[in-house]
Amino acid sequence: MKIGCNSVAFRKYPLDFALERISSAGYLYVEVEANLKWCPHVDPWKDDPVRFAEKVKGYGLLGVSAIGSHRELMTSEQGVKDLEQALAWAEAAGVPVVATGEGRLGPDMSREKGLMILQERLQRLGQVAEKKRVFLALEDHGSISLTPDGLPQILDLVKCNWIGVNFDTANIHRGDYVGTDANGYEWKLGAVTSYSETDLLRKVVASVKHVHFKDVVGRNAVALGGGEIDLSGCVRILRDAGFDGVLSYETEGWQDSDEAMGMIEQSRSWIENLLSKIKN
Repeated sequence: MKIGCNSVAFRKYPLDFALERISSAGYLYVEVEANLKWCPHVDPWKDDPVRFAEKVKGYGLLGVSAIGSHRELMTSEQGVKDLEQALAWAEAAGVPVVATGEGRLGPDMSREKGLMILQERLQRLGQVAEKKRVFLALEDHGSISLTPDGLPQILDLVKCNWIGVNFDTANIHRGDYVGTDANGYEWKLGAVTSYSETDLLRKVVASVKHVHFKDVVGRNAVALGGGEIDLSGCVRILRDAGFDGVLSYETEGWQDSDEAMGMIEQSRSWIENLLSKIKN
């Protein structure tokens, strides 16, 4: 398994600042956010993908593991268009994965209706992903996927080898997520029930293409090893399934630059120590 870091740790700062910090902390892979007002480190509608790839390489990083483009898929046609653009942009930039989620059910929208909408939209996006040869990786990041059987149910909607999973180790545990749209961002769901991250991972591990390696205390992301998540259990499941992709350390980026730097440095060392114990 490889070790990466999400640029969202420095979402209050420009992309160049984030890349320099992540590289200097010893990471070789970076995940870059394309998440509207939450973390607009790249904009697939405006930014040049070739220049972006050259910029990343200039900081000594080996590659971009994914771009994060979370959208409210069940309630936004624009979200579908954004992801189509993100997939095309990722191909041009040499990025193998676009990570997203289904978002929240609309007002008075039943689960069944939401799944019907998702099926049509994922069929459409799956065709683009296959054509561009970029994985669309669905995260446990919405009303349906943050239930024990939700993400497997979503995966069963469309049979496409280019639709997989971006597994977030913490979201199912804390039961909520930061939702983004053109107007801004907010915490969504706020579930009172916490589910097992390892139980969910076992159900979807065969489809995992990328991992948000996150630890939390309550709602808040912390340095790896300092929270409530069974990260070693997750790594063992991934190892046994033959996963050899990127574990991308992720926070919500609330910290100032010095504190964020300390967290990513501590977390890189912690991951290296874990992987040395759990041979992959």
